[in-house]
Amino acid sequence: MQMKTNQKGVTLVSLVLYVIALTIVIAIMTTISTYFYTNIGGVLHTPKYLAEFNKFNMFFVTDVKDYSSATVTSDTIEFENGPTYKYQDGVIYRDDLIIAEYVMDCNFTMWPYTVNSFSKNIITVNLKIGEDEEESLTQDIDFTLKYW
Repeated sequence: MQMKTNQKGVTLVSLVLYVIALTIVIAIMTTISTYFYTNIGGVLHTPKYLAEFNKFNMFFVTDVKDYSSATVTSDTIEFENGPTYKYQDGVIYRDDLIIAEYVMDCNFTMWPYTVNSFSKNIITVNLKIGEDEEESLTQDIDFTLKYW
């Protein structure tokens, strides 16, 4: 009797291992694919709203750096001897010019910030831009008024 030491083919044990490995690979690919398509759906409309945020930011940063004093209410900022920003009916106005649309919510606050007995005024803008809750862009940004 002669024993065969080299048998070719797939045994039942190796077939089970191949099926388990293939199942794990498919599960990992499914998980990655689900996360990918969920995140893509979340940023699909963001560029449209980013443009509105950038328009507001472009004007506001310039004015914050030019003026050292402002009167702030929850929906209005009036720079001393300068422009007035007003949130009304889903639009942000700079004086009478519309600078941001599709605004769901906008809130302005001002608070002092002190460093080594030197005080600065910080304006916080809480801005939510979009047409519905799921596709909206929310930003909370602090701007420092001119202090020198």
